[in-house]
Amino acid sequence: MILKLSSALLLLLTLAGCAVGPDYARPNLETEVPVEWTPRPTMADVLPDSTSQTGAQENWRWWESFNDTTLNSLVEKALVHNNDLAAAVGRVLEAEALLGGAKSNQWPTLEVGGNAARSKLSQSSNTPFMPTHTNAYSANLTLRYEIDLWGRLSRGKEAALATLLASDQDRRALVQSLIANVVRTWLEIRELQMQVELNEGTVRSFTDNLDAVRNRYHRGLVTALDVHLAGQNLAAAQAVGPANRQRLGQARRRLEILVGYYPAGLITASDLENADGTLSKVIMPEPLNAVPAGLPSDLLERRPDLVAAEMRLHTTVARVGEAKAALYPRISLTASTGTSSTELNDLFTTGASVWSLAGNLFMPLINRGATEAQIKVAEARVMQSTAQYRGTILQAFSEVENALDQDHFQKQQEQYLTESVDRASRSVDLAEDRYSRGLDNILVALESQRRLYNAESQLLTTQRLRRTARVNLILALGGPWDDLQTDQNQGAAK
Repeated sequence: MILKLSSALLLLLTLAGCAVGPDYARPNLETEVPVEWTPRPTMADVLPDSTSQTGAQENWRWWESFNDTTLNSLVEKALVHNNDLAAAVGRVLEAEALLGGAKSNQWPTLEVGGNAARSKLSQSSNTPFMPTHTNAYSANLTLRYEIDLWGRLSRGKEAALATLLASDQDRRALVQSLIANVVRTWLEIRELQMQVELNEGTVRSFTDNLDAVRNRYHRGLVTALDVHLAGQNLAAAQAVGPANRQRLGQARRRLEILVGYYPAGLITASDLENADGTLSKVIMPEPLNAVPAGLPSDLLERRPDLVAAEMRLHTTVARVGEAKAALYPRISLTASTGTSSTELNDLFTTGASVWSLAGNLFMPLINRGATEAQIKVAEARVMQSTAQYRGTILQAFSEVENALDQDHFQKQQEQYLTESVDRASRSVDLAEDRYSRGLDNILVALESQRRLYNAESQLLTTQRLRRTARVNLILALGGPWDDLQTDQNQGAAK
């Protein structure tokens, strides 16, 4: 009897490896993707010699290339204190616990129990010479095991594992996005600081210009119109100052929220200003290393959001098999052993032992329509996840191309604006000289001053946007491109 039961159990365990439902396979994108990114005319800059590059692991700390100690400290604080990142870690722990539960479902369940009862029989209906009070004691050990014939439990574990991997990739994607947001916000703060500096210098220059015009007016060399026009120029520049400081305060608070310190005030006005209220001298961080031509598109394999999207697709495919397995019989075994006695002293004697072995079969017959509907739901979710996965990949390609375009065109714009600032500065000198000698009216001088200020302001914004483009490209590629050259050099050496 025991031999037959053992043989049957071995057969069932062998069949349990046959999981119904589709096995996961990466879907076809149904579109052509570039082998490498479209090169830009000015992207053939030579990268630094590989011997000067740090190790691959250190290259992922790309923000340190800005050589800004304050920025480095802010990134480290954000990775510790950001609330969204803490929530993402919690979701990973939740998925890990769910996977542990799915794994445990595949193993037998062992339970221990005991029972003690005392009952009284009716005296009027009791058999003569039988006691009216009886005791019952029992202790048992029960083993339950569901034989995973059709892979319902294994598909559930597969789905739980894919969900865990997706959650962890979501956490990694959030880390990358958080670092990029901290860097971009800090670059914005740096630009606004420099905009405030520029505005304060312009206001001082326009104030001196107004004093000079007033002096000429009192000497009868110019009319009151010149005084009013110079005063209007000054007031217009002064009006820009409060707007810049407001934007600076907003950017500072956004950064504090990212770092997890708001409203404690991680960055206060005293950190940015001198004792007289003027801003301390700031320098825009230098841009990152040049972007090489022909970045291979398989760098997108590093993007955690793409891996997470694929893992979610894997989850939905596994759920199809789990739903289909519900159409087939579910077989479980229950084995129990223990003791039973009417006297507590006799509970663990040899004659008090009891045991049982049972097999259970469950299969839906009448209400199969509900199960089949669940299969259709699971298949529809696979369709949705497949479309989302393909869309996420195409969006990733678009983000890389947009970042490359932004880097290329912002560099061109910076070059043109640098020339514009130089020419505007010369124009101011010439216009002021001609005005002082009475050769031109004040409108030419004032217009040249405004153009210089606007060109300098636009140049600061473009310099920040160019650095932001590098940050966007790193985020789009799922990491820096410096280690790409290291891989290429290693391949050439081989």
